[in-house]
Amino acid sequence: MRKRDILFLSTNLFNPYMPLRKYWFSKSFNENGFRVVFVEFPYTYLAYLKRGFKLENTTKLERISDDYFVLKSFPILPFFKKYKFINRIDNKLFYSFIKQNLEEIGFNPDLVWTYPPFFPDALTYFNAKTVYDCADDYASLPGLINPNYVLELERRTVNTVDKVIVTDNPYLEERLRNFGKEPLIIPNGVDYKLFSSWLEKKDNVEHKKRIIYVGNVSFWFDFELVHRIASAFKDFEIMIVGFASVDISSFKKDPNINFVGKLKQEEFVGLLSESSVAIIPFKVNELTRKVDPLKVYEYLAAGVPVVSTSVGNISKLPVYIGEDYDDFIEKIKDAIENDSLEKREKQTLEARKFSWEERGKVILDIARELLSD
Repeated sequence: MRKRDILFLSTNLFNPYMPLRKYWFSKSFNENGFRVVFVEFPYTYLAYLKRGFKLENTTKLERISDDYFVLKSFPILPFFKKYKFINRIDNKLFYSFIKQNLEEIGFNPDLVWTYPPFFPDALTYFNAKTVYDCADDYASLPGLINPNYVLELERRTVNTVDKVIVTDNPYLEERLRNFGKEPLIIPNGVDYKLFSSWLEKKDNVEHKKRIIYVGNVSFWFDFELVHRIASAFKDFEIMIVGFASVDISSFKKDPNINFVGKLKQEEFVGLLSESSVAIIPFKVNELTRKVDPLKVYEYLAAGVPVVSTSVGNISKLPVYIGEDYDDFIEKIKDAIENDSLEKREKQTLEARKFSWEERGKVILDIARELLSD
């Protein structure tokens, strides 16, 4: 009996060193007996021109392990999130590029698990069971888009697929429900074994005067808040770990801000458990209200006290919430003053329920139910 084939359509590139929800779910399927192809999100031809990429051999199927493959990013036309006639063309290009590469390994999808909501027509071409896993508010992201058209594409995607999933965010949940399907809520998760590893040496962990942020520094990052934190805690290191897609030159104004750049999870997990506080200094806007920050589950599993602005589903989790700049600073003080080894240990143990293994059990049930029909 042949293994069942699951096609993962991602909104990101494949990166096992900074793994996201897409990576963990696809990995879970592969480890439980499915053949998996992870499809990286396509670039547009405009992006290729801007970055000077060569177009030859842009499609490549890479074997990661037995029965687990990655289809590297490939080019499609720009403006597919803006104009209907271009979107129709790109749906066909998207499907054709993927189908042609799948034929090399005799891969015939039984289930298509999609994250981008931009290609509803292509989903029908595969003639497979389909799941839409909504992890972001794509209409609020920047770029060459028409937000209303993106919402229309998402509505069509919701009404095309067999099952709709959403991260733990009430705004996205209500939107999908209004589009016509009742979504199943599956929050983001954490590599619990890695982030809870500090427990093995808990009696020897030295808590340093460090306030840490791990994640991308992008347009949603509140620089003013971070500068105020640096000013209020001059004797603390403000460590920023991650990739910056915006100008970060203002960090130089505060000598205690230390931007260390990108690190693998294995490299920063120890920095987390040694820190006094971990922060989520996001601006509160239409985009951040609709997030389920993956980093908060990592912070919680690492045992470090967490202070965040009031974004996404944060109020459901055991974190301190700063309602404005002054309150955020006060919450950091509270977190430091009320910290203890016992609290950290309890926090980590309770975070086990957020593990990707627990999330994996739910998605496996979904796939098996759909494929049994």
